[in-house]
Amino acid sequence: MAIPDPTLHFLWLEVADLIRSVDYYRVALGLPVQEQSDSLAVVHLGNSKLYLAVGRPLPANIFVAIAAPDLDERLKRLRDYGVHVPDPIDEGWARYVNILDPDGYRLILLQENV
Repeated sequence: MAIPDPTLHFLWLEVADLIRSVDYYRVALGLPVQEQSDSLAVVHLGNSKLYLAVGRPLPANIFVAIAAPDLDERLKRLRDYGVHVPDPIDEGWARYVNILDPDGYRLILLQENV
């Protein structure tokens, strides 16, 4: 009997200002923030979750890749929010952009080419 592959349950990012981070992920990125307290917010990403927790951000060498089938719409939201967003790079298999969140975490928003 084969053992099922593990899945990513959540990713934990410590943030300096939870309200600012929740606003960025909810409003600028358009992601569903479904749970929030004074010290923690949970962003739902398909079958995984992104926990934003009050703490000391340590963004070095962390990339968070988020698949967005509506990449152009998300980029417009970010630009409307005031985020500098470069034009997407197309590598054949996907189009993507690299951006920074308010705490300096590197986000890759990508749309796979079909």
